[in-house]
Amino acid sequence: MGKLTKSQIDRVKKYKCEVCLKDIPIEYYFTPGDSITCTGCGTEYLLQSKSPLELVMQTIDYSKMDYDGSY
Repeated sequence: MGKLTKSQIDRVKKYKCEVCLKDIPIEYYFTPGDSITCTGCGTEYLLQSKSPLELVMQTIDYSKMDYDGSY
């Protein structure tokens, strides 16, 4: 794999995960509305805006889960 140029490196922004505090790389090709998953803990975020960088943690609706199902 080739080396990254300075312009390619500058296009990658970082967002700190609110759960595990690991940096999540936000690549230049992501667009608002994309779902991004933290590689450290698996928390899912929704990209709201790229400038300024704004991600919203997605919530899990536990009320729709079937806890009595077979495993």
